[in-house]
Amino acid sequence: MAMTIKPLSAVMAAEVTGADLTKLDRAMAKELSRALVEHLALCIRDQDLTPAQYGAAAHIFGAPKLQVLRGNRLAEVPEVSVISTTNEIGGDEPHVRATHWHTDDSYLAVPAKATMLYPRELPSAGGDTQFINCHAVLEAMPDALRRRIEGLRAVHVYRSRRAGAKVAVRTDVEREETPDVVHPLIRSHPESSRQALYINPNRIERVEGMDEAESDALLDELYAFAFEARFQYHHEWRLGDVVIWDNRCTMHRAMADFDIQEPRALHRVLLEGTVPV
Repeated sequence: MAMTIKPLSAVMAAEVTGADLTKLDRAMAKELSRALVEHLALCIRDQDLTPAQYGAAAHIFGAPKLQVLRGNRLAEVPEVSVISTTNEIGGDEPHVRATHWHTDDSYLAVPAKATMLYPRELPSAGGDTQFINCHAVLEAMPDALRRRIEGLRAVHVYRSRRAGAKVAVRTDVEREETPDVVHPLIRSHPESSRQALYINPNRIERVEGMDEAESDALLDELYAFAFEARFQYHHEWRLGDVVIWDNRCTMHRAMADFDIQEPRALHRVLLEGTVPV
């Protein structure tokens, strides 16, 4: 069966069928990397991977990196972390992580290029993931608003006062590894050269050089525009999906629209990125 790639929506994302991530030749791997830049997210269907195979498959798109929160890493494959309703967020009750719009790793000086998720357990209904195309957001942005943010930078922190979702408690070592950082509000993609709005509503503390009120007003305006439905793609998970997305030009969030007593667990891999410019 030949590998096929077809769009999943007019906004972003493509479905890949006929590909076994354990048996790709060089040409297929190159085509998948090209498709990720073009479509911003790929859903590679019908995979059956051990954690070791999953970690190895990530090399198709880049170098896997160790994730900050050590407690979520798999002991046998530490570059793979577990995202589940039983991850500790500050209490013992089941909890859905990452329910507010964000882009992974922006609180680091060198954020992840891409994220891969592979579901191990899914609820009987709901628990999907939504995405935003931040190239499209910037391209559709009113000229006056775009001119206001040209050249501006935002302060990204692990625990923002503006966060819309809870974040896990860090150990002292993890806290030392995650000092506040500053990134541009408009980011150029290192492969396509396209520009995108680069924001993380769950991690941005303020716009650099503004007082709190002025910064909050600008961020609220940016977020209201970026969250419009016309920029979104909604992914309905199936067991066997491997979904990878480009953190340099997208945002995402998990949906909490399912029975929290049902298990939802996914394996995550982050790929080494570059400094946002």
